[in-house]
Amino acid sequence: MDQENRIVVLIDMDCFYCQVEEKLNPQLKGKPIAVVQYNPWRGGGIIAVNYVARAMGVTRHMRGNEAKQKCPEIQLPSVPCFRGKADITKYREAGKDVAKVLQRFTPLLERASIDEAYLDITDPVQKRIQSLDIRDINSDMLPNNFALGYDKLDSFISDVHSCGFSCMDFDYEHSKHLLVGALIVSEIRAAVYAETGYQCSAGIAHNKILAKLVCGMNKPNKQTVLPKHSVNILYKTLSLKKVKHLGGKFGDHVVETLKISTMGQLQAFTEKDLQARFDEKNGSWLYNIARGIDLEPVQARFNPKSIGCCKQLRGKAALQDLVSLKKWLRDLGDEIENRLEQDSLENNRIPKQMVVSFSLQGPKGKRDISSSRSYNFSPEDELCGEIFSNKALELVLDSAEGCKPIDGEPNRMLKAAITFLGISVGKFDDNNDTKKTRKIKDYFSAGSSKDVSQIDENIKMKPESCVEKDGTNAEKEFVLRKYFESSDDVQKENVTSKVSAEAEKCNETVLQSSLDKQESFFAKFLNSGRSNVTDDKTPCTRTVTPDCNVECNEASNDTDYSGSTINEEINRSIALFEDDPDDVTRVVNMRQLLKTSEAKLEDLEDGDKAQTETEILDRNKSPDINSVECSECGKTVALNKFDEHSDYHLALKLRDEMRQEVRREQNRTKSVLTETKMNSPNKKQTPEKTCNRNDSVPSIVNFFTKFDRSIETKLCTECGKKVPINKFPEHLDFHEAQKLSREINNRSNVINITSTSVKRKRKSSSPVKKTKVPCKSIDLFFRQ
Repeated sequence: MDQENRIVVLIDMDCFYCQVEEKLNPQLKGKPIAVVQYNPWRGGGIIAVNYVARAMGVTRHMRGNEAKQKCPEIQLPSVPCFRGKADITKYREAGKDVAKVLQRFTPLLERASIDEAYLDITDPVQKRIQSLDIRDINSDMLPNNFALGYDKLDSFISDVHSCGFSCMDFDYEHSKHLLVGALIVSEIRAAVYAETGYQCSAGIAHNKILAKLVCGMNKPNKQTVLPKHSVNILYKTLSLKKVKHLGGKFGDHVVETLKISTMGQLQAFTEKDLQARFDEKNGSWLYNIARGIDLEPVQARFNPKSIGCCKQLRGKAALQDLVSLKKWLRDLGDEIENRLEQDSLENNRIPKQMVVSFSLQGPKGKRDISSSRSYNFSPEDELCGEIFSNKALELVLDSAEGCKPIDGEPNRMLKAAITFLGISVGKFDDNNDTKKTRKIKDYFSAGSSKDVSQIDENIKMKPESCVEKDGTNAEKEFVLRKYFESSDDVQKENVTSKVSAEAEKCNETVLQSSLDKQESFFAKFLNSGRSNVTDDKTPCTRTVTPDCNVECNEASNDTDYSGSTINEEINRSIALFEDDPDDVTRVVNMRQLLKTSEAKLEDLEDGDKAQTETEILDRNKSPDINSVECSECGKTVALNKFDEHSDYHLALKLRDEMRQEVRREQNRTKSVLTETKMNSPNKKQTPEKTCNRNDSVPSIVNFFTKFDRSIETKLCTECGKKVPINKFPEHLDFHEAQKLSREINNRSNVINITSTSVKRKRKSSSPVKKTKVPCKSIDLFFRQ
């Protein structure tokens, strides 16, 4: 069945608060009852009146004392008070009991409030039609049932049985479904009364808006059916403001714009006319609802979309100071916390957003100013009354006064009195641990017992892989030990005791690799220069790529460095960091590293040196099948690395050719320049500066700028330079002066261009010189 032919029902509990009080206190049954607010002023404000009291003239707009004047025997049970506001927990729980009964008939149940719920019974109706003869339905099976447009229900049933031959607009198929739907709704209402003791009324139509409108036409304990051909009868006298979505400002705008008051008058306008007066979406919706069409579906929602509480603070109860505002927000936050705890136990869900609503007292004779602000909860927020009240206070003060709360702030008067406060939480999500955002520290926490057992099984299955990684683990342990020794000498013995024996055997290799990773460029260069001499006794050795000696001629950029050159560079670099103790300490450590490495090389025994040299000679003499001698440099290179070695020589040749080509191009350019200078007699010949190789090469220290970190600087957004704070205003004035200079000169250029003559001139054979525009100084700007 399509969306326009659904069977939608609205179940509305009759005087629900009064029925709950009657069930809790059976002595009240059958008596006039009016439930009042906890505020005892003038008997309290009435919020619910049963039909016995209504028959005696009592309405919801009265106070308790006025109701007693109308009906002296009326009973006035009061809503419980908790935290200074009404506590409607018992009515809320009673509404859940009713919803549980309704949910058994259809899964498409949408709770609209505590005492209202929409049901889409289209599927149950279609199933019932397959097993039910429509001619067997009579008025006795449908007690307290009414059909709009008919004096009696029997007339509507007879039209369905006769297929509606008496009415041209009669929709037989939909009317048949409505009649079966009315039968199912009667069963639903009977089940609610049997299981909960509460009576309810119902409206049956083909969408939610029409079901709501006809539900209140026949009450209490009655139900009303709206056939499609009776929609015009309903709209003939129905006020436009009674329709859902038209009771507020939009409805006022429609009434004022179209000069109408009823829904029947709205049918006179075409869809294009409505779209022209309103926007396209609203115009189409008005056109459809005027003909009884609304496609809003019934959402399967048993639980409420939001949980909230509020407090009206009108008149003398308006909040004037900061302490009273904090007190009420704390009470509202505690109530939200209690209700969330109960909701989490029942539905296992948590909210993701909080909305704070408040109203500020307007000037005399004007409306209050209402506002609302939202806050999205983060994974770190602990959902409790304290965070609800604190975040609500921040939002209210930021919106109303443009400031934030201060810890320990004394009591003060608010800029505007607050007449309404409300907190609600919504956008619920399932409380599933797997969906929670993990914090960064969770990735470093210990794994579960399951993960640990899987790791143990993997270790048992692959013992060889662990043996291969022992060297790496020993190296890591040694680096950690060195770190803790430098940071805390007291724990030296405790840390070194945990180092494994294998790490001690590989001490020298670990030392070399760890220092290579930590020390500076100079230390790395020194260690790489001495790495050809190794100790064969060490069990852990690193593979060394064969070196290729390349001669350093004039065409090469290579430079031979020695230990003395490095020491000189270290001494010069100290001058750059005299004021920084951290950098001075690092340079001292580098110097110590140089001394220790030289001492280790000198302490090698002569026997070990001789043995090493003989082994190297024997190794060079003995032919290796897997090695090839390079024809370029004469070195013996491994067969698997010969291609890479050949590419290296090719790269050197290409580099030399490119350098020669660049040098030839530079020589050509220089010769052309010299010829030009010689030919021009007016210009003086300036001797070219030639770079002598014997001249002293400036140190790399001269290319660095000494930076004083003690002076505070600020980054300039115009040029990106760091400028001292005391000179920053002067620096900004410099940029502003440049802008003014550009504006003045551009302005003068425009004036000169526009003032030129537009007449065409004869082209001259001689080249025309461009007119020079005088550049104005910036002081001219200030003389104007």
